[in-house]
This record gives sequence, C-alpha cells and structure tokens, in this order.
Amino acid sequence: MPRQARIDLAGYMYHVIARGNERRKIFLEKEDYENFLSRFKAALDKTDGKCLAWCLMPNHFHLLILRGKQPLAELMSRLMTGHAISFNIRHRRSGHLFQNRYKGILCDEEEYLRELVAYIHLNPLRAKLVHDFRELEKYKWCGHGALMGKHKAGFLEREYTLGHFGESERKAVQCYETFLKDRRDKYKSGEYSGGGLIKSIGGLGNVLTFRRSGEKELFDDRILGSGDFVESILKEAEELPESEVLPQEIMRQVCRMTGVSEGEIVSGTKERKVVKARAVYCYLAKERSKIRGVDLMRDLGLTCGAISRLIERGKDLYKNLAVCE
Repeated sequence: MPRQARIDLAGYMYHVIARGNERRKIFLEKEDYENFLSRFKAALDKTDGKCLAWCLMPNHFHLLILRGKQPLAELMSRLMTGHAISFNIRHRRSGHLFQNRYKGILCDEEEYLRELVAYIHLNPLRAKLVHDFRELEKYKWCGHGALMGKHKAGFLEREYTLGHFGESERKAVQCYETFLKDRRDKYKSGEYSGGGLIKSIGGLGNVLTFRRSGEKELFDDRILGSGDFVESILKEAEELPESEVLPQEIMRQVCRMTGVSEGEIVSGTKERKVVKARAVYCYLAKERSKIRGVDLMRDLGLTCGAISRLIERGKDLYKNLAVCE
C-alpha cells in the first residue's frame, strides 16, 4: 500500500518520532547526542521552527516542534541526514541509520500540548534509564530539566511551553511538575501517535468510526485531535473537498427527515420505519459522501448484498421524502 503524503502546514505543532534501523542504537556515546542537538538547533534556526519538548533515547527520539515558515520536512532532512552521515563516519559503519522515514503527527496544540510534553519527557523514566524524578531532572538528553529550571533551556522554548501550564513562571513550573507526576504510570506505548481521538487503522481509506456513544468521528492517522480539528486540517491541506458532504452530516439530515435516531439506524433492528431510514442513509452516503460500500458494511454490521439492496431501495424512498419536504 502506498504511503500517504505528509501534512506539512506552517504554524502547527508536530510530534516527531524516529527510530534506529532494526531498532538499533542511534546514539552510542556523548558525542553522538551532542552532535544531534547541535544539528537540531541549527535546523530550527534555519527553518524558523520552535522546540516545545524533546527527548533522546538510545535507539529513538521524540521532538515536539512548532512548525515555522519552512517545511518540517526540510528541518528533519537537515537533522537526520546530517546525524546519520556524522554517526557513520564516527563509528566506521555504513548503511541506513534510521528505520524508514520519520513520523510527524500534526497535533491540536490547545488540546494536546500538555499531554505531549509530559508523554515525551517521561520517556527515560518509563524506559528505566532513570529511576525517579530527581534523576530525570539530571538526564541531559531530555527537556525536562530545562523546564524545571535546573539547567539552561538552550533551544527549548521554555517560556512558550510553560505558558500552557500557568501564568507565572513559579506556578507554571509547579503545575508542570504535578502534571508530570500524576501521569507517570498512565501513558501506554504508542499513545498520542496520531489518528484523531481514535487511532486510525488505514488513514483516509477509513475516515469514520463509531465512538461508544454512537456518534461518528472523523479521523486520520497523521493527525491528533478531535473530529472537527481533523476535518479543518484536511480542508486546509485540500484533502477534503468542500463539495463533499461528510457522512455524519448526512446521518443528521436523514434523522431529521425520518424522525429516526442515529442509534436506531446503526442498530440491527428490522422495524419498518428504521429500515427505511437506513436505506435512505445508505443511498445518500454513497451518492454524496462517496463513502465505500465496505465502510457502510462495517458501520452498519451488514453484508455487501444487504448494503446494495438498501442503496437501491433508498433511492426511491429519498425521492418521496424530498417531495414531502
């Protein structure tokens, strides 16, 4: 399956992750870490990017970047290519240093900055490279100590990041520390790695899923945010045509026209009124949102043949409803 193009938009926050090839180490000694950080600072300056959190682990790294005027791809190319060449020369090796391309997830800053800062800075503690928060403050290859004011911030936008935790520096540091300690054991591996509020299993090929309440949510595995945020980003990236109606909008329209609730439509009931509403939804969803039949099958729990029959029946039913309206 071809890889999706990255979404690279100025002014947005990105959680960037890259791992060593075959999960091997990309940092072997102090000089490797220092070389990477020096190149990172230069790349930020060159592209007008800002670093909001960071952590280097032996075989991977996490960066939280506010994308500047120049593409994120340019920043990461400068950083990773330069580090790979330098690393290979220093350690007399050849071949790929990194596993595939980096992963850059566009994130809703207002909703996720605090969580991502904590998630990234807790990496050494989760991996048991350090044993407690006092040791974490001294860990050189992570932004936590700088946010706590224990050493110089360097390229880390300390004031900007702390501004999301409190108005004054003292209160912000206290809030940040409390926030981090509260989340010490709450994060799972791979969390906050994209896919909207619900992790995507196939990107734009599967744009809808049911939440527990029955409400539908738009998602994309390149984006972390609410359904509305995902929709706004896809529109800005010109990947969601303005003329295409979202299936959840069609669902609301059908519920309004038929008086049948969404919960009833997605249920397995065969009540006549509900079946008619389900048929109208299938027809309109297929015609106006270009949703795939396989997605309707999954969402409604029906077979391919049943969906086809509903679409055909819904065509005539909708015409009658439209006339009545």
